[in-house]
Amino acid sequence: MSKQVQQLSTKAFDKLFPDEEACDRFLVMRRWPNGVRCPRCKSDKVYPLKTMPFKWECPECREGGAYRFSHLVGTIFENTNLDLLDWFKVIHLMLTSKKGISARQIQRYMGFGSYKTAWYVCHRVRASLQDKDFRKLMGIVEVDETYFGGKPRKGQPTLYGRTTKKQPIIGAVSRKGNVVARVIDKINSANLQGFVHEAVSDKVSILVTDQFTGYHGLRH
Repeated sequence: MSKQVQQLSTKAFDKLFPDEEACDRFLVMRRWPNGVRCPRCKSDKVYPLKTMPFKWECPECREGGAYRFSHLVGTIFENTNLDLLDWFKVIHLMLTSKKGISARQIQRYMGFGSYKTAWYVCHRVRASLQDKDFRKLMGIVEVDETYFGGKPRKGQPTLYGRTTKKQPIIGAVSRKGNVVARVIDKINSANLQGFVHEAVSDKVSILVTDQFTGYHGLRH
């Protein structure tokens, strides 16, 4: 017998989520009801960063540098400038609208500056309801790393940027699809493979990388 779920009224929603921090706490509790775990290695030996609310560090993923993460990593809210409270409001509107609600209506109701923002949010929410792997790249995916900014060290070669003071970055692109990029502390196996596991679905048809040894060990 199916269990009837009572619809959350607007008044009840505002009481449950009065501000951004309330949304943050709710997401943390729903995601990690038994305590925060590292999204990369699943370790529970993580500790919060005192100066950065809702961010943690995993000592188990420290090869070549500390791995820091937030409660948004691996969710539809990651890598967006929109407040979590706005996301929650849009989700509430979409789930409680009997006849559905368009991105144009969401734009007007939420006061978003552009239709593109409203469409993007609605698309992410709808995709997440249909496919648990929506956030990950699928199909033919290419992954590569590079360096950005900084100046080469005096008198040293700059082959592939690996002897420079530049910032390492890794990116993945799905052909005819989306692009995901991330700043990392250091180019090594843990960071490269950790990024691939987070950004690329295990249902990918082809994963294309270069011959760098940091990618060795990935299952295609």
